[in-house]
Amino acid sequence: MAIISIIGHKGGVGKTTLSINIAAALTQALNQKQSNNQVCLFDLDLRLPTITGILNSHPKKTFFDLFETLANQTYQIDLLQTLYSILIRFKRHVNGDTTFDDRPQLQKSIAVYKNMNIELFNFSQYEFGNQLHELFLNRGVIHRPSDIKKKAFNDLLNRIDIDRVKKVMRDNEENARPEINEYISYIEEYGFSILGGEVPILGKKSHRNRINEPEFLALFLEFIHGVCEKFDHVVLDTPAGGVNHVSSLMNTIDQVLFVFDISNNIAVKGSIDALHTFIDYYEDFYKNYTQGLLTGLDKSYVDKLITERGEKAVTQALANKKMSIIFNRCKKTKEISPCLDQLREYLETLDQYEEYKDRIRLVGLMPDHKIINITNNRGTVFYGKDKTLSNRINTIARSILNEDVVYPTLAYSNSEIQTYLEKQSHMGFSNTLNRIASGLS
Repeated sequence: MAIISIIGHKGGVGKTTLSINIAAALTQALNQKQSNNQVCLFDLDLRLPTITGILNSHPKKTFFDLFETLANQTYQIDLLQTLYSILIRFKRHVNGDTTFDDRPQLQKSIAVYKNMNIELFNFSQYEFGNQLHELFLNRGVIHRPSDIKKKAFNDLLNRIDIDRVKKVMRDNEENARPEINEYISYIEEYGFSILGGEVPILGKKSHRNRINEPEFLALFLEFIHGVCEKFDHVVLDTPAGGVNHVSSLMNTIDQVLFVFDISNNIAVKGSIDALHTFIDYYEDFYKNYTQGLLTGLDKSYVDKLITERGEKAVTQALANKKMSIIFNRCKKTKEISPCLDQLREYLETLDQYEEYKDRIRLVGLMPDHKIINITNNRGTVFYGKDKTLSNRINTIARSILNEDVVYPTLAYSNSEIQTYLEKQSHMGFSNTLNRIASGLS
């Protein structure tokens, strides 16, 4: 399984167009091997997903439906489960059951109770909702275990039918999780699947609020994890700025492809800054991981991965994360040299060049005269239709599929990098795919 994140410093640099065509190239290469492997193109731009519109393919359910399910079903049941465990401990404490009167655990339950986020919880959905709402209104008077035994709070606990809470929770938990297949659309013409979908204008504000809630993010991350486990190759069309909004994906991504817009000097500086921002973020994350300092959602997610894959596998995935650059909007190959010089100088200034000169690979070159007009989606899917662009996309796909292929890095000279990219860009269509497929054999 390979998970590839395609990142650009801003909108309009060709990130989505490249994501679509890379997915098509991966599918073509895998099909030549007559493999059952599947490719999924995942539009991670939660606020303005465009891939389903570009490909004119709309799944039965979109991100809006997913968000509604997570917030209004999964979220409800998860909160009920947490609340149920708190109520059990509170009631046992009130009833004097010393077997379960563990003060540290009781104090922890009080802390969870006082800090639970109930903004998205729908009290009216449950017959005991009024009592639960009243329970949360009393959070300000509970500070220590002795407060739980005060008469008013004790009477409230007695009015909550804990068995009824348990039954409702158990009856609904199996139907609360979103079914991944309902959100995936298979594109017969290109042979890969897509996931994403438009968010209605009226839904955007509530979704922006939800994606910042740790509890909601945890649910969304669980959904993404399920998608990645389902497919052998997942291409993430990542929003401008990278993966910060779902930071725990850092554990999962195998390769990051940075789209460098070299159409002008301002664009080059923006591309370099985006790469450096990612490196800083990656280093902080990896340092916190190795020192056991991850907290919150990041810690819980990495713990889940360690349970599933083992600590060694998770550590290797983080330590060996591949970083690659695709040069886009290149009028002439000689324009690459100033960009490379700026990038090296930038990293030297930050004392990061020696560490990353052999890690940052140069894997692709897209010509300026073939820039796609995304406004009307004309020519967005060019793979298999334009020989020059198809050849160039094939070289990028090869960097993903074949671990043995050596690509130039920043440690190479500018002339070596340019010569290599030019040679790869003009490689024959069938020859490139054959080399990809042979690398998978």
